[in-house]
Amino acid sequence: MQTQNLTRELRRNLWISVALFSVTFAFFGRVLLNDFVAFDDDQSVYRNPHVQGLDWKRVLWMFTDATHAVRYKPLTWLSYGLIYELNGLDPFGYHLASLLLHCSNAVLMFAVIRRLLALAASPGQIGETQPEVNLPAALGALLWAVNPLRVEPVARVTDLTYGQSLFFLLLSLWCYLPSPPGASINQPRRASYWCSVAMFALSMLSYPFAFGYVLVLAALDWYPLRRLDWATPWWRQAASRRVALQKIPFLLLGGLVFATWLARLNPMGDWTRLPSAANLNPLKQAIQALYVWAYYVWKPWLPLHLSPLYNTLVWFNPLAWPFWSSAALVAGITLALWRNRRQWPWAVVLWVAHLVLLLAALGLTERFHHTCDRYGYVPGMVWAVSVAAVMWKLPRRRNLQVIATGSALGLALLWGGLSFHQIGIWKNSEVLFEHMLGQLNDRSPYRSVLHGCLGTFYADHGRVGEAVEQYQLSLRLEPSVPGYYRLATLLETNGAAEAALTNYLRLLELHPDPGIHAKAAILLSGRARTTEAINHYRQALKFAPDWALALNNLAWILATAPEATNRSGAEAVQLAERACALTHSEVPLMLGTLAAAYAEAGRFTEAVETGERACAVARAAGESELAERNRELVGFYRAGQAYHEAHNTTSGD
Repeated sequence: MQTQNLTRELRRNLWISVALFSVTFAFFGRVLLNDFVAFDDDQSVYRNPHVQGLDWKRVLWMFTDATHAVRYKPLTWLSYGLIYELNGLDPFGYHLASLLLHCSNAVLMFAVIRRLLALAASPGQIGETQPEVNLPAALGALLWAVNPLRVEPVARVTDLTYGQSLFFLLLSLWCYLPSPPGASINQPRRASYWCSVAMFALSMLSYPFAFGYVLVLAALDWYPLRRLDWATPWWRQAASRRVALQKIPFLLLGGLVFATWLARLNPMGDWTRLPSAANLNPLKQAIQALYVWAYYVWKPWLPLHLSPLYNTLVWFNPLAWPFWSSAALVAGITLALWRNRRQWPWAVVLWVAHLVLLLAALGLTERFHHTCDRYGYVPGMVWAVSVAAVMWKLPRRRNLQVIATGSALGLALLWGGLSFHQIGIWKNSEVLFEHMLGQLNDRSPYRSVLHGCLGTFYADHGRVGEAVEQYQLSLRLEPSVPGYYRLATLLETNGAAEAALTNYLRLLELHPDPGIHAKAAILLSGRARTTEAINHYRQALKFAPDWALALNNLAWILATAPEATNRSGAEAVQLAERACALTHSEVPLMLGTLAAAYAEAGRFTEAVETGERACAVARAAGESELAERNRELVGFYRAGQAYHEAHNTTSGD
């Protein structure tokens, strides 16, 4: 009879799991049609050469780097590399991996909630079969899975890290909780315990979001496992000391978060442009933390007007009502639960888990901070358990159970529809950035950035006019070095030299740079503004005195300019000789410039010899047009004539 009951229970759980997986897949399957988005997917995957393969050099990078994304997540990098090996850079494979992880997490959520409810129902040991916990556990897992806050971590390829991290975390929790019917819960089985430790290690190596997990386990040891009695000091009880010692591996593994913490304090690459938390004083840090804790209490129940970026914490007044009311809410809940901890032990444990699992989302090491949807992915499990616990605690009256179940299913249908719509917002970069712009207010510092991102999307797809418009909108809101550079290079590439020059010159006002000085000089020279071109080359060489190409181009102008006032043979020789020395006299372009400089200085014998050498080197390099050009110039030098341009161009064009 016992075997039959267990078999029936296993079959029932299997069908519930299949239903959860299928329903979640149905609501989120639209993500398979989406593209990558240039909202970190570029930096994480499709423009990140480190994850495009699984050779030894790349695998070594995956396990030693914490600065590329200011997070230590080697197993996530490894997953990207594996997907690339199987599917290349087709976004379908990456979205499929995220979708399957999310659907699997829904099933694991059901298994974990069911086990927690079974433990709470049977103090001291787990009963043989407890079918009454199946429906509440399934509904809790379903509401978690289809909530619109789940869309961002599923639809953005970069956030596969959250799905993978939670997958292993749920396995760790499932292994930690005792399972055999009738088994004692005083001590976990050795194999299950070490399996739990191993799964937590994999979770931390995917992304150390839940680094405070050891505190959640300690709370579970108090209730429902009842391994700890906090009324008596734990060090006085042998059983409690054993339980405490079992937390050491989890505590040590939680320390992996320091790799991410150090990377955030010492950002490199693109992240160096991000402001730090230095301008956030301790009071504001505390208020921000309280707001984040309160936000994820109410936001899962009102998942509307979602966006990857929110304005609230960009600039805030700690005395404004959202912040003091958030502080009051967190303090009130904490006080009420502490005073009633014996009557509501399950609520105390859930609240502790909520506070602990959000530690990584408090933004204490970064500014500006956002209450991103993805941050609710792991802590969302707390509210899934809460829903299941409330439904399980309802009086066993049929009408009440039917109403509660119907309400939960109706809410799941509503949230699933909202999620289906929200996935469309992540279709591609254009749709996403336009949605984000519509959600941000006019004061947001990110409007300029988003217009720039949208401009880059249009530029990459050949929509030049729209790209220019977006870049200009971005620069009107906030003049920036990257903005002017992107606009100038786009205009230059598409033949709008005058407009490109204007933007290069504006860029130089913000940030003097030798490369931009040289670009401006080339464009000025091509427009017969020789004196200005010379000045810009001189400025470039102040920053980079050994830049061979700039030396060469300035020497060419000083040797061949049509205006005598802009020519200086002696200086041209000095510059051209320096350029040739830096390139070991192996570049025919620079040898040709040196020959012209010798001619302008009246050193025609050296001009002929150097010009002929330029011809020979060009032919050897297969540059027949350059060889022919230098042969023509040698004819001038043989006749005792220097070469002067009729229309100014530089030999570096």
